[in-house]
Amino acid sequence: MNTLGSSSVRLLAFFAGLLAFFLVQAAPVAAQLKGTATYRERIALTPDAVFEAMLEDVSKADAPAVVVGFVRIDKPGQVPIRFEIPFDPARIDQSHSYSLRARIVVGQRLLFTTDQAYPVLTRGHGNEVEMMLRMVAASKPASKSTQAAPLGALPASFIGELPCADCLGIRYHVNLFPDRVFFLRTTYIGRGDNANFDDIGSWVLSRDRNTLILKGGREAPEMFAIKDRDTLRKLDVEGREIESLLNYDLHRTKNIESIEPRLAMRGMYRYFADAGLFTECLTRRKWPVAQEKDNAALESTYAKARLTTGEELLVNLEGQVAMRPKIEGQGAQPTLVVERFIGVWPGETCGARFSSAPLENTYWKLTRLGGKPVSVAAKQREPHFVLNNKTQRIAGSGGCNRFMGGYELQSGDRLTLGKLAMTFMACPEGMETERDFTAALEQVRSWKILGEHLELYEGSGAFLARFEARAMK
Repeated sequence: MNTLGSSSVRLLAFFAGLLAFFLVQAAPVAAQLKGTATYRERIALTPDAVFEAMLEDVSKADAPAVVVGFVRIDKPGQVPIRFEIPFDPARIDQSHSYSLRARIVVGQRLLFTTDQAYPVLTRGHGNEVEMMLRMVAASKPASKSTQAAPLGALPASFIGELPCADCLGIRYHVNLFPDRVFFLRTTYIGRGDNANFDDIGSWVLSRDRNTLILKGGREAPEMFAIKDRDTLRKLDVEGREIESLLNYDLHRTKNIESIEPRLAMRGMYRYFADAGLFTECLTRRKWPVAQEKDNAALESTYAKARLTTGEELLVNLEGQVAMRPKIEGQGAQPTLVVERFIGVWPGETCGARFSSAPLENTYWKLTRLGGKPVSVAAKQREPHFVLNNKTQRIAGSGGCNRFMGGYELQSGDRLTLGKLAMTFMACPEGMETERDFTAALEQVRSWKILGEHLELYEGSGAFLARFEARAMK
């Protein structure tokens, strides 16, 4: 049997190593897109949950997105889920648009998914992203009791004539839709033909499902107590009953009464195949754009600002949602009529849709303590706190000193905060507010969330403090 000499073996090893070196050098250099994914609901993922995220080329509006990178994580644990998607940078074209989407599934059932675009890599976007996933409703039909409470069957109209300080009355007309959209028209009776003021947006329920919150384009949300399926009662700006013998009730009509709202709007606009499509920011409703009035100015400005065919751009305008004949087929459909085009804002998006902020992992800024509003001096920290659901710890600031401690969430709306540990600095302003704030926190026994506002109460049910959800600092 022939054998190789030691010199031959060394020579073969040398060439093998040289070949491996060149293969490594020729291999594409992988890049990483990093991200975190979370959701607002206080729901733990089961061990059989799977997280998937996809990096896609979404440049072509008339073609399916092209997957550029993908990651799958079995047993991802609890949110926030951290992930990395490897991709070949040679496949990234700086003139293209790239977006990230993700989902969480258990078996064949989709639990959470992204409901907005998360642009990355090009057009000023980086390679790190934070994603908010939305819960997907169960596919099985809801029970009759669930459908009946607390608002009953939707869509529905609620109408009432409420008191007015300087007119004959204010007629409230609210249309509620099952996709969490509302249309609102307020009419100041006796002020002539131009006394209508319209608003559109999203509605949510308070955590106890007794309060309806409408968040539209107006500065403050409208709030109503749900007295029963057929009656809504107007509340004040802080969500409390209005102490009056006058009527503040809205009643369900037998049939829904349509509104064609006219107002200023923001939304994502695209023009493709000789048709414009507008996705309104507050409602996420998609409407075709009528070829009339100031539509020509919208189309012309969009054509100059877009970088690719069919690209979505943020625009703002004044318009009306009116019924117009369908482009294809018979009948009519809701259509956006552009009455005055205002501007286009490349690189911007609608942002997240309005929803109820979660109690935990939210930055809560103090806005009212007892019956008094809280003001903050120019150089003072704003009083706030955050409840960390992983550590079960509270941390925040009274305005001068930082504090921390433990907390316990019990069934329903029960909340107890432990003794707070604080730093010991002295500040020229805000010390009295800080003292009252930390004292109030130690008296907390229950809580209530109204959209993006949190209220804390003591054991007797007396109001302690009010907060507003803000971006984490």
